[in-house]
Amino acid sequence: MTPDEAPTRVSIAAGPLVGPVLRRVVGMFAARADLPLDRLDDAVLVADLVAARASAHVAADTIDVALASSPRSLDLRVGPLRAGGGRALVVEAAVPGVGNVIEQLSDALDVKTEGEQEFLLVRLAYAGSD
Repeated sequence: MTPDEAPTRVSIAAGPLVGPVLRRVVGMFAARADLPLDRLDDAVLVADLVAARASAHVAADTIDVALASSPRSLDLRVGPLRAGGGRALVVEAAVPGVGNVIEQLSDALDVKTEGEQEFLLVRLAYAGSD
């Protein structure tokens, strides 16, 4: 992916198809980024968590995700979310006995505020050698 290439955006109607669609799209982009299988699995797990929890925090009736891949890196931008929705989505990803899965699996995690809306930014990367 070149630096000038725009991210790919998917917009999925909130409902039962969010999980299956987002899992497949994230899996394709993780493969495109040439992430090893364990990091590809991590990316799909993050997609599952986002799919399961985002509908309670979105600003519209859709789950919108922008994806960008580069060598050994995948970036997700989830939103627009309602005010407080980005942090709430991350907090809700905590699993008893495991902790916060999104925080543990991501290499970078941030919530960006734009006006009254928020965007959850997640980066998954692999810096190791093959």
